[in-house]
Amino acid sequence: MSNEKKVNRGASRREFLGGIAAAAAAGGCRSLFATEPFYGPTIRDRLWMWGHHAQMCHKSGFKDGRKWEGPTVEQAEGCRLMGIPNDCFIRWGNMPVHPWGDYIEQFRQVKRFTFGITDGGNGSVWDKLDWAINEIKPAFPNFTGGFLDDFFSVKALTQTEDAVAKIADRLHENGLRLSIVVYSDQDGIKPAFKPYLDMCDETSFWCWHSKNLGKHEEAVRRMRDFIGPEKSLLMGVYMWDYTLGQPVPADRMEMQLEFAHRLLREKVVTGLIFHPTYSAALDDPSVNLAKQWIRAHGEDIWGV
Repeated sequence: MSNEKKVNRGASRREFLGGIAAAAAAGGCRSLFATEPFYGPTIRDRLWMWGHHAQMCHKSGFKDGRKWEGPTVEQAEGCRLMGIPNDCFIRWGNMPVHPWGDYIEQFRQVKRFTFGITDGGNGSVWDKLDWAINEIKPAFPNFTGGFLDDFFSVKALTQTEDAVAKIADRLHENGLRLSIVVYSDQDGIKPAFKPYLDMCDETSFWCWHSKNLGKHEEAVRRMRDFIGPEKSLLMGVYMWDYTLGQPVPADRMEMQLEFAHRLLREKVVTGLIFHPTYSAALDDPSVNLAKQWIRAHGEDIWGV
Protein backbone atom coordinates (compact mmCIF):
# COMPACT_ATOMS: atom_id res chain seq x y z
CA MET A 1 0.00 0.00 0.00
CA SER A 2 1.48 3.39 -0.95
CA ASN A 3 2.19 6.03 1.72
CA GLU A 4 -0.34 8.35 0.05
CA LYS A 5 -3.06 5.70 0.29
CA LYS A 6 -2.19 5.04 3.94
CA VAL A 7 -2.42 8.75 4.78
CA ASN A 8 -5.72 9.18 2.93
CA ARG A 9 -7.22 6.05 4.50
CA GLY A 10 -6.10 7.11 7.97
CA ALA A 11 -7.61 10.56 7.51
CA SER A 12 -10.87 9.09 6.23
CA ARG A 13 -11.11 6.72 9.17
CA ARG A 14 -10.43 9.52 11.67
CA GLU A 15 -13.18 11.60 10.06
CA PHE A 16 -15.55 8.62 10.18
CA LEU A 17 -14.86 7.88 13.85
CA GLY A 18 -15.13 11.55 14.72
CA GLY A 19 -18.53 11.68 13.06
CA ILE A 20 -19.73 8.61 14.97
CA ALA A 21 -18.58 10.06 18.29
CA ALA A 22 -20.28 13.38 17.51
CA ALA A 23 -23.53 11.61 16.61
CA ALA A 24 -23.43 9.64 19.85
CA ALA A 25 -22.81 12.80 21.87
CA ALA A 26 -25.78 14.40 20.16
CA GLY A 27 -28.01 11.51 21.17
CA GLY A 28 -27.81 9.63 17.88
CA CYS A 29 -27.29 5.90 17.42
CA ARG A 30 -24.89 4.18 19.78
CA SER A 31 -21.72 2.79 18.23
CA LEU A 32 -18.77 0.63 19.18
CA PHE A 33 -16.62 3.63 18.30
CA ALA A 34 -18.42 6.15 20.47
CA THR A 35 -17.00 7.37 23.77
CA GLU A 36 -18.68 4.61 25.76
CA PRO A 37 -16.09 1.87 26.59
CA PHE A 38 -16.49 -1.42 24.78
CA TYR A 39 -15.75 -3.50 27.90
CA GLY A 40 -17.09 -3.13 31.41
CA PRO A 41 -14.84 -2.84 34.48
CA THR A 42 -14.70 -6.50 35.53
CA ILE A 43 -12.41 -9.24 34.31
CA ARG A 44 -15.43 -11.43 33.53
CA ASP A 45 -16.78 -8.89 31.04
CA ARG A 46 -13.44 -9.15 29.20
CA LEU A 47 -13.54 -12.95 28.88
CA TRP A 48 -14.35 -14.71 25.62
CA MET A 49 -14.58 -18.28 24.43
CA TRP A 50 -13.19 -19.53 21.14
CA GLY A 51 -16.28 -21.22 19.75
CA HIS A 52 -16.34 -24.22 17.43
CA HIS A 53 -19.10 -26.58 16.37
CA ALA A 54 -19.49 -29.38 18.94
CA GLN A 55 -18.53 -32.10 16.44
CA MET A 56 -15.11 -30.52 15.93
CA CYS A 57 -14.05 -32.34 19.09
CA HIS A 58 -13.49 -35.39 16.87
CA LYS A 59 -10.80 -33.50 14.92
CA SER A 60 -8.72 -32.40 17.88
CA GLY A 61 -5.36 -33.73 16.74
CA PHE A 62 -5.52 -37.07 18.53
CA LYS A 63 -2.43 -39.27 18.63
CA ASP A 64 -2.16 -43.07 18.42
CA GLY A 65 -5.70 -43.58 17.14
CA ARG A 66 -7.36 -42.26 20.31
CA LYS A 67 -10.78 -40.62 20.10
CA TRP A 68 -12.64 -37.95 22.04
CA GLU A 69 -13.84 -39.27 25.37
CA GLY A 70 -16.50 -37.50 27.36
CA PRO A 71 -19.27 -34.98 26.63
CA THR A 72 -19.17 -32.15 24.12
CA VAL A 73 -21.33 -29.03 23.93
CA GLU A 74 -22.24 -26.28 21.51
CA GLN A 75 -20.88 -22.77 21.84
CA ALA A 76 -23.42 -20.90 23.97
CA GLU A 77 -23.62 -23.83 26.38
CA GLY A 78 -19.84 -23.89 26.60
CA CYS A 79 -19.88 -20.21 27.56
CA ARG A 80 -22.52 -20.87 30.20
CA LEU A 81 -20.60 -23.76 31.75
CA MET A 82 -17.41 -21.72 31.91
CA GLY A 83 -19.09 -18.58 33.25
CA ILE A 84 -17.91 -16.55 30.25
CA PRO A 85 -20.23 -13.97 28.63
CA ASN A 86 -18.71 -13.56 25.14
CA ASP A 87 -18.08 -15.91 22.23
CA CYS A 88 -15.95 -15.95 19.07
CA PHE A 89 -18.06 -17.89 16.53
CA ILE A 90 -15.31 -19.51 14.45
CA ARG A 91 -16.18 -21.92 11.66
CA TRP A 92 -13.61 -24.67 11.34
CA GLY A 93 -13.65 -27.48 8.79
CA ASN A 94 -16.62 -25.72 7.15
CA MET A 95 -18.82 -26.43 10.18
CA PRO A 96 -21.52 -25.37 10.63
CA VAL A 97 -22.29 -25.50 6.92
CA HIS A 98 -23.72 -22.27 5.57
CA PRO A 99 -26.62 -21.54 5.41
CA TRP A 100 -26.67 -22.58 9.06
CA GLY A 101 -30.38 -22.31 9.83
CA ASP A 102 -31.19 -22.28 13.54
CA TYR A 103 -27.59 -22.92 14.63
CA ILE A 104 -26.85 -19.23 14.99
CA GLU A 105 -29.87 -18.60 17.24
CA GLN A 106 -27.83 -19.78 20.25
CA PHE A 107 -25.82 -16.55 20.14
CA ARG A 108 -28.77 -14.59 21.47
CA GLN A 109 -27.77 -16.14 24.81
CA VAL A 110 -24.32 -14.48 24.94
CA LYS A 111 -23.48 -10.86 25.71
CA ARG A 112 -21.29 -10.30 22.64
CA PHE A 113 -20.12 -12.43 19.78
CA THR A 114 -17.82 -12.04 16.85
CA PHE A 115 -17.54 -14.13 13.65
CA GLY A 116 -14.58 -15.71 11.87
CA ILE A 117 -14.34 -14.34 8.35
CA THR A 118 -11.54 -16.81 7.55
CA ASP A 119 -11.93 -20.59 7.84
CA GLY A 120 -8.82 -22.64 7.17
CA GLY A 121 -8.88 -21.88 3.44
CA ASN A 122 -12.51 -23.00 2.90
CA GLY A 123 -13.85 -20.37 0.53
CA SER A 124 -12.82 -16.74 0.26
CA VAL A 125 -12.79 -14.16 3.00
CA TRP A 126 -15.19 -12.00 1.02
CA ASP A 127 -18.23 -14.29 1.16
CA LYS A 128 -17.83 -14.60 4.92
CA LEU A 129 -17.52 -10.84 5.25
CA ASP A 130 -20.83 -10.53 3.39
CA TRP A 131 -22.41 -13.04 5.77
CA ALA A 132 -21.20 -11.00 8.74
CA ILE A 133 -22.48 -7.67 7.44
CA ASN A 134 -25.60 -8.67 5.50
CA GLU A 135 -26.90 -11.65 7.50
CA ILE A 136 -25.61 -11.56 11.07
CA LYS A 137 -25.46 -7.87 11.90
CA PRO A 138 -29.09 -7.00 10.97
CA ALA A 139 -30.44 -9.86 13.12
CA PHE A 140 -28.17 -9.68 16.19
CA PRO A 141 -27.64 -6.42 18.12
CA ASN A 142 -25.00 -8.21 20.23
CA PHE A 143 -22.83 -8.94 17.17
CA THR A 144 -19.59 -6.96 17.42
CA GLY A 145 -17.17 -7.82 14.62
CA GLY A 146 -15.13 -10.06 12.36
CA PHE A 147 -12.10 -12.22 13.15
CA LEU A 148 -9.12 -12.97 10.89
CA ASP A 149 -8.22 -16.43 12.24
CA ASP A 150 -4.82 -18.02 11.44
CA PHE A 151 -4.12 -15.03 9.22
CA PHE A 152 -0.32 -15.20 9.16
CA SER A 153 0.19 -18.92 9.83
CA VAL A 154 -2.00 -20.25 6.98
CA LYS A 155 -0.80 -18.82 3.68
CA ALA A 156 -4.14 -19.43 1.96
CA LEU A 157 -5.73 -16.97 4.39
CA THR A 158 -3.21 -14.15 4.14
CA GLN A 159 -4.54 -11.10 2.32
CA THR A 160 -2.71 -8.04 0.99
CA GLU A 161 -2.57 -4.82 2.98
CA ASP A 162 -5.00 -3.22 0.55
CA ALA A 163 -7.43 -6.13 0.98
CA VAL A 164 -7.31 -5.94 4.77
CA ALA A 165 -7.81 -2.17 4.61
CA LYS A 166 -10.99 -2.75 2.59
CA ILE A 167 -12.16 -5.41 5.05
CA ALA A 168 -11.53 -3.06 7.98
CA ASP A 169 -13.32 -0.20 6.24
CA ARG A 170 -16.41 -2.30 5.48
CA LEU A 171 -16.62 -3.51 9.08
CA HIS A 172 -16.06 -0.03 10.52
CA GLU A 173 -18.64 1.49 8.21
CA ASN A 174 -21.11 -0.95 9.74
CA GLY A 175 -20.11 -0.22 13.34
CA LEU A 176 -18.15 -3.48 13.68
CA ARG A 177 -14.63 -4.26 14.89
CA LEU A 178 -11.84 -6.21 13.21
CA SER A 179 -9.79 -8.72 15.24
CA ILE A 180 -6.84 -10.88 14.22
CA VAL A 181 -4.94 -13.99 15.41
CA VAL A 182 -1.16 -14.08 15.94
CA TYR A 183 0.87 -16.95 17.49
CA SER A 184 3.93 -16.26 19.61
CA ASP A 185 5.57 -19.58 18.74
CA GLN A 186 4.42 -19.98 15.11
CA ASP A 187 4.26 -16.46 13.74
CA GLY A 188 6.44 -14.51 16.16
CA ILE A 189 6.38 -10.71 16.09
CA LYS A 190 7.60 -9.48 12.72
CA PRO A 191 7.87 -5.88 11.46
CA ALA A 192 5.85 -6.91 8.39
CA PHE A 193 2.85 -7.58 10.66
CA LYS A 194 2.62 -3.99 11.93
CA PRO A 195 0.56 -2.47 9.06
CA TYR A 196 -2.00 -5.28 9.42
CA LEU A 197 -2.27 -4.99 13.20
CA ASP A 198 -2.62 -1.21 12.89
CA MET A 199 -5.74 -1.77 10.76
CA CYS A 200 -7.24 -4.13 13.35
CA ASP A 201 -9.04 -2.98 16.48
CA GLU A 202 -7.98 -6.02 18.47
CA THR A 203 -5.09 -8.49 18.37
CA SER A 204 -5.47 -11.93 19.92
CA PHE A 205 -2.13 -13.54 20.82
CA TRP A 206 -1.71 -17.28 21.28
CA CYS A 207 0.86 -19.92 22.25
CA TRP A 208 0.22 -22.98 20.05
CA HIS A 209 2.49 -25.49 21.86
CA SER A 210 1.84 -25.67 25.60
CA LYS A 211 5.50 -26.68 26.04
CA ASN A 212 6.36 -23.08 25.05
CA LEU A 213 4.16 -21.39 27.66
CA GLY A 214 7.20 -20.57 29.79
CA LYS A 215 8.19 -17.99 27.15
CA HIS A 216 4.72 -16.67 26.43
CA GLU A 217 4.33 -14.02 29.14
CA GLU A 218 7.38 -12.13 27.88
CA ALA A 219 6.11 -12.50 24.30
CA VAL A 220 2.76 -10.98 25.31
CA ARG A 221 4.58 -8.01 26.83
CA ARG A 222 6.53 -7.55 23.61
CA MET A 223 3.31 -7.71 21.60
CA ARG A 224 1.80 -4.99 23.79
CA ASP A 225 4.79 -2.77 23.07
CA PHE A 226 4.55 -3.68 19.37
CA ILE A 227 0.89 -2.69 18.89
CA GLY A 228 1.00 0.27 21.27
CA PRO A 229 -0.94 1.14 24.45
CA GLU A 230 -4.29 2.06 22.88
CA LYS A 231 -5.08 -1.15 20.96
CA SER A 232 -7.04 -4.00 22.53
CA LEU A 233 -4.92 -7.11 23.18
CA LEU A 234 -6.53 -10.44 24.08
CA MET A 235 -4.41 -13.34 25.31
CA GLY A 236 -5.53 -16.75 24.10
CA VAL A 237 -5.76 -19.47 26.78
CA TYR A 238 -5.78 -23.00 25.38
CA MET A 239 -7.41 -25.67 27.54
CA TRP A 240 -6.67 -28.29 24.86
CA ASP A 241 -3.20 -28.79 23.35
CA TYR A 242 -3.76 -29.69 19.70
CA THR A 243 -0.11 -30.64 19.28
CA LEU A 244 -0.44 -33.29 22.00
CA GLY A 245 -4.02 -34.33 21.22
CA GLN A 246 -4.98 -33.97 24.88
CA PRO A 247 -5.84 -31.32 27.49
CA VAL A 248 -3.09 -28.89 28.45
CA PRO A 249 -1.17 -30.53 31.35
CA ALA A 250 -2.24 -29.23 34.76
CA ASP A 251 1.11 -27.66 35.69
CA ARG A 252 1.22 -25.75 32.41
CA MET A 253 -2.40 -24.65 32.83
CA GLU A 254 -1.68 -23.34 36.32
CA MET A 255 1.31 -21.38 35.02
CA GLN A 256 -0.72 -19.98 32.12
CA LEU A 257 -3.52 -18.78 34.40
CA GLU A 258 -1.05 -17.29 36.87
CA PHE A 259 0.67 -15.07 34.35
CA ALA A 260 -2.64 -14.28 32.62
CA HIS A 261 -3.86 -12.84 35.92
CA ARG A 262 -0.65 -10.84 36.27
CA LEU A 263 -1.02 -9.41 32.77
CA LEU A 264 -4.64 -8.43 33.48
CA ARG A 265 -3.72 -6.70 36.73
CA GLU A 266 -1.02 -4.72 34.93
CA LYS A 267 -3.37 -3.92 32.00
CA VAL A 268 -0.90 -5.46 29.58
CA VAL A 269 -3.83 -7.44 28.14
CA THR A 270 -7.39 -6.23 27.70
CA GLY A 271 -8.93 -9.66 28.22
CA LEU A 272 -8.65 -13.42 27.64
CA ILE A 273 -10.05 -15.96 25.16
CA PHE A 274 -10.50 -19.52 26.49
CA HIS A 275 -10.29 -22.25 23.82
CA PRO A 276 -12.39 -24.28 22.90
CA THR A 277 -16.11 -24.17 23.76
CA TYR A 278 -16.67 -27.85 23.04
CA SER A 279 -14.37 -28.94 25.88
CA ALA A 280 -16.26 -26.98 28.54
CA ALA A 281 -18.18 -30.05 29.80
CA LEU A 282 -15.05 -32.17 30.30
CA ASP A 283 -14.06 -33.18 33.81
CA ASP A 284 -10.32 -32.74 33.45
CA PRO A 285 -7.73 -30.57 35.24
CA SER A 286 -7.28 -27.99 32.48
CA VAL A 287 -11.00 -27.17 32.25
CA ASN A 288 -11.58 -27.38 35.99
CA LEU A 289 -8.61 -25.11 36.75
CA ALA A 290 -9.94 -22.57 34.24
CA LYS A 291 -13.43 -22.66 35.80
CA GLN A 292 -11.97 -22.25 39.30
CA TRP A 293 -9.88 -19.30 38.15
CA ILE A 294 -12.90 -17.61 36.53
CA ARG A 295 -15.01 -18.09 39.67
CA ALA A 296 -12.20 -16.66 41.81
CA HIS A 297 -11.34 -13.66 39.65
CA GLY A 298 -14.29 -12.95 37.34
CA GLU A 299 -15.65 -10.11 39.47
CA ASP A 300 -12.22 -8.54 40.06
CA ILE A 301 -11.81 -5.10 38.53
CA TRP A 302 -9.49 -5.10 35.54
CA GLY A 303 -6.17 -3.53 36.43
CA VAL A 304 -6.63 -3.96 40.21
